[in-house]
Amino acid sequence: MKKMKFYVCETCGNIITSTSEASVACCGNKLSALEPKQADPINSLNIQETEDELFITLSHQMTKEHYISFAAFLNDRTSIICKQYPEWNFRFTLPLYRSGKIIWYCTKCGLFYQDIKK
Repeated sequence: MKKMKFYVCETCGNIITSTSEASVACCGNKLSALEPKQADPINSLNIQETEDELFITLSHQMTKEHYISFAAFLNDRTSIICKQYPEWNFRFTLPLYRSGKIIWYCTKCGLFYQDIKK
């Protein structure tokens, strides 16, 4: 699961995943797997540990033209995808995991990731 590939259709916003290389098409267009970039300090997630959850936020504009479409948590055996919507604040909770990777997709900036290690 840690090596999951993400594909996003620019036409309809569809999110497609695969656990290995795949030939993916949507809306008549062939899609390429997105390459995640490590988040810089400006785009880093705020992760707060509560009783038994991780509360995750990010200060990012969420307009209809520029927003985070989804966030995903990945580790060696788990994947969780949380859909996000324009004009809503970017925030979600996850069960308390000690390690893994959070990946998120911005409609203008692309795919980012941040490692979690406790």
